[in-house]
Amino acid sequence: MRIPVVLGLLLLLISVTVGAEAEADVIAIRNATVIDVGDYGTSEADIPDAVVIVDGARIAAVGRAGTVDIPAGASVIDARGGYLVPGLIDCFAAMNHQAQANAYLAMGVTTILGVESTRRGPLDLDSDPSPEIRRLGEVGYEAAPLADLLTTVEAEKAAGVSALLVMYRVTPEQMPAIVDRAHELDLPVIGELARTGYLEASAMGVDAFVHTTRYSLGLASDDLRRGVDAEPFSNDLDSAKWRYYQQLPELARNTEAVGAYGAEIARGGAALLPTLSLGYLDRPGHSNPWNEPVSAILDERDIHWPADRSTGEHEYAPEYAAAYRDVALAEIALDTGYFAAGCRYLAGSGSDVWGTMPGISLHHELESLVAIGHSPRQALAAATSNPAEVFGWSKLGRIAPGMRADLLILGSDPRADVGNLKDIDGILLAGKVLDRDELMTVRPLDDGQLIDRVPMTIPEELLQSDGTAREEDAHLDLVDIDEITYISDGLRVTGHLITPRTPGPHPCLIYNRGGNREFGANSPTRVARRLARFASWGYVVAASQYRGNMGGEGVEEFGGAEVADVVHLIPLLESIPTEADATRIGMIGFSRGGLMTYLALTKTDRVKAAAIVGGVADSRSGIEERPDMETYVYSELIPDYWNVKEEALRARSPVAWPESLCATTPILLLHGTADWRVQPSDSMRMTESLYRLRRPVRLVLYEGADHGLTEYRTEAYEQIHSWMDRYVRDEEALPDLEPHGP
Repeated sequence: MRIPVVLGLLLLLISVTVGAEAEADVIAIRNATVIDVGDYGTSEADIPDAVVIVDGARIAAVGRAGTVDIPAGASVIDARGGYLVPGLIDCFAAMNHQAQANAYLAMGVTTILGVESTRRGPLDLDSDPSPEIRRLGEVGYEAAPLADLLTTVEAEKAAGVSALLVMYRVTPEQMPAIVDRAHELDLPVIGELARTGYLEASAMGVDAFVHTTRYSLGLASDDLRRGVDAEPFSNDLDSAKWRYYQQLPELARNTEAVGAYGAEIARGGAALLPTLSLGYLDRPGHSNPWNEPVSAILDERDIHWPADRSTGEHEYAPEYAAAYRDVALAEIALDTGYFAAGCRYLAGSGSDVWGTMPGISLHHELESLVAIGHSPRQALAAATSNPAEVFGWSKLGRIAPGMRADLLILGSDPRADVGNLKDIDGILLAGKVLDRDELMTVRPLDDGQLIDRVPMTIPEELLQSDGTAREEDAHLDLVDIDEITYISDGLRVTGHLITPRTPGPHPCLIYNRGGNREFGANSPTRVARRLARFASWGYVVAASQYRGNMGGEGVEEFGGAEVADVVHLIPLLESIPTEADATRIGMIGFSRGGLMTYLALTKTDRVKAAAIVGGVADSRSGIEERPDMETYVYSELIPDYWNVKEEALRARSPVAWPESLCATTPILLLHGTADWRVQPSDSMRMTESLYRLRRPVRLVLYEGADHGLTEYRTEAYEQIHSWMDRYVRDEEALPDLEPHGP
């Protein structure tokens, strides 16, 4: 689903004269100096008083005034003595949603080599407008036979990646074949290595290396290299990786060895992608990234280890602050030596980990490239023509006929100061003029807004060879299962939507998962076996993973703010009226999902019936039976737990406030008498409380059943099915709860 952002001709600081055809695809930019970024920033063939003609998405002509005719009917942008440079390319960047897309564009980044990971989150391919996204694939994080690695390379190409990251566990024996196959598939190769040496890899034709801390491994001992290979992402200062990091200042001081190593890399031909911006906040004298105007549309919850908004500093413990500062300064010293030795450089921000920020941090990277010896023009080339040259992206990175019309109009000369690249007066993205003020306007998204919806892959073990469901999972042939991302409290939260294949609209069920964090998350198998079964009854089923889980933004609080993620599934269901009848909604919760159901019933009266299986109703008694819940769940997830313990536990104990539940929602409670995770007394006491309030409730205890009612699952599902058909599908009136009868 795309979120539209209004486009228009930029008026701020630009005089726009429109010809007879106001909607013409042809744009002429005049009175600008075109900055040459050729030959890795060493060419100086600038064009003063230039005219650039843009026809559609491409540049049609470039030349001095008087040598290029402006077509009749063209829209004319008078740059008033400004400077024209290619749109910037961020060669290592994450982008999770529209606000980040806007931030990149507003800071002049028109292309990214997109990466995704558990720290960086999923790559958003649906924002509009958006920088052009060229995806970075991956091979070799886990050791594997060469045939399997080559199969992965081919699968990544088939999936549409534009470059390949070859990682730690690829051996020197495997590397040549991987590089050759990638190049046959027109995939440039970037190395983030350990088992293969960087000098070897450069000679084998790897196109670039990423991260100073990684490609400097060639200066370290074999023991340190093996340590990084074993645990490349550890944050423990006593880990093998950090023992290597702590050696970096000493390695940097050996300038002769650094120079010789850099010269060998340069002779091999691989470019360097240092991502020095990852250490920007740890180097003395840095600016506060939150002072950049574009930061107003960014959320620190999206950023790994964000800087403090007021100070611009990382809030590390002193020993970590010192360790990261030493690494950041060593990186500058090392790359100073490599650049002096002739290495070519590419610019990548590394966003959005270690406090790096979309759009903003690429400018920090360019500032860092100047710090290691680049001229401003050479730094600009590292974010424009260099990646186009190294990666073979022939239509990007220069201002010349036939190039993609990604252009920045600057008010100040970037040749004098690379910081002037932020003085952006105009942005063209594939020939369309963007309004920078519009890009930086904060537009909150509506709660329940469906942002993404893609089919879920059914686990192979549930299917027959012809792709149909096995007999015991025949319900899968009756429904469609989608993975979704939706908005809750401004956060992008992930979940699932399962719809019957018969025409709608259908009544709805909201399913609340148990567990915490990734434990208990709705796996594809659970979704296919449980949620899809519920949907096969003729219901649209919506389920949340809760914020902070499975790629979702924010942080869960185990029965705290994430109850909104459940309630906001109601407007989501309302947004698909041809599929879902949101006037008829039921709710099902298992375990912790039972607690979430109780909490949701204090927030809405829209739920016509609820069913709770093994549900948490008394968090206080729960920690008496299972103290590990306090140690590993409550204290870690509930904010400021030890200072607000009693208040927090009461807020997560529905037995303490049954009167707060919606009085018109009948509740079915199912519990196994052999449940050790949640005591059956939780449901028994909840039933008694609701009975005393004359609330509609039914309790079913299954003798000897475990937490998930494994021994009675078919019977339990029949109970839930009947309950939902009665009160949700058929909207039967509530029973008379006053004592009556003969």
